[in-house]
Order: sequence, then structure tokens, then C-alpha cells
Amino acid sequence: MEASSSLLRQLDETPIRHFHFRLMIATGMGFFTDAYDLFVIGSATTLLQPIWHLTLLQLSVLNSVSLLSAAVGAIGFGILMDRLGRQKLYGVETVLLILGAILSAVSLNYPMLLFSRLLIGLGVGGDYPASAVIVSEFANRPSRGRLVTLVFAMQGVGLIVGPLITLLCLSSGLQHHVIWRILLGLGAIPALSVLYLRRNLPETPRFTLHVQKKRPPDCRHRWHRGR
Repeated sequence: MEASSSLLRQLDETPIRHFHFRLMIATGMGFFTDAYDLFVIGSATTLLQPIWHLTLLQLSVLNSVSLLSAAVGAIGFGILMDRLGRQKLYGVETVLLILGAILSAVSLNYPMLLFSRLLIGLGVGGDYPASAVIVSEFANRPSRGRLVTLVFAMQGVGLIVGPLITLLCLSSGLQHHVIWRILLGLGAIPALSVLYLRRNLPETPRFTLHVQKKRPPDCRHRWHRGR
């Protein structure tokens, strides 16, 4: 017990290092992707509605299914992360985001697009607890609030980027049936960056210490080697 308390104090007082900034980027890009994927559908369906002749009910379901499945994904992934560990699920939610974005872009009909948006919602729901937990459990005590705030601020960037890309595509003269596919498919790019950034991310030290009852990896771990 005394050894655990000593390790926790050491983690809380560890100064900000290079790996903390890499960690902030890896988790912040997750929130960026979540926000982009969730809200770009509004722009996409505005363009898609007259092409596919969608009814009001179909539009409502299409615009809300990701939010509903995100709630399910957050609960499900949250429970699994507490039982299996954070590291084992780091990439699962990201793969769902990538598959959902690609399938959305190549959807041939309404049911296929609806299923794609369902996958995206599950991925978004899974990434919310993953990104928040990763940054908070790796952060030191003095900087935890700032790091978590900066990571969550990436949601705002994702909200802005979607409409900006829509305006750029519209001003470029592209046809609407091409633009909505571009808008939805672009969500795969930041998701791929998240998968790349987290590929060697170790288990969080607090989960290792409290749940696995092991000594956390040293800060000189190969993923966050730095000063």
C-alpha cells in the first residue's frame, strides 16, 4: 500500500515531458475526429436530401442515429476498458470510425448509409471515454486540468472544420453528389492519424497500478521517450 502511494505521488509530480505533448495530440485528434464525424452529417444530408429524395423521417433518423449509437458505445466501451484495460481497446473504436467513414462515402442506398453512421456512432462513443481517460491518467497533477481542457478543445476545431470544408467544396464547383461523399469520407483521415499515434501507446499507469496490481512502465518507455 505504501509502495503504491509512493508511485502515485511520483506520477502526480512528474514534470511535463515531451511525451505529454505527444499524448495530447494523440488524444486531441480523437476528439477532433469525433466532433467532425458527428456534425458533418448535417451538411452532407442537406446536399443529399434532394438527390435521394429523403423524407423528413429518414433525415431525422440519419442525423440522429450516430448520437444514439454513441451513447451505447460510450457505455459499452467504458465498461470494457475498466475490465480489460485501456490498451486493449485503444484501436478498436478508431477502426470503427475508419470503416464507418469509408462506408459512408461509398454508400449506394439509404440502409447502407444508415448502417455506416451507426458504426461511426459506436466508434465516437468508444473514443470519448478512451481519449479522456488516456490523457487524465497519464497527466501529472499540476498540469492535468490544462491538458484535459486542451484535448477537449479539439472538439471545437472539429466542429469548425466540417462547415469550412463544405464551403470550400461548394465554391470549387463540385457536384453535390460528389461533395457529400467527400465530406463523410474525409472523416477517415483524422481517424487514421489517431490509429497511427496510438499504435505504441502503453497501458495507463494508474490502471496498471490499481487494477493489474503491477508497477507502471517507466517514463522512459519507448513510446514517450523524451525530455
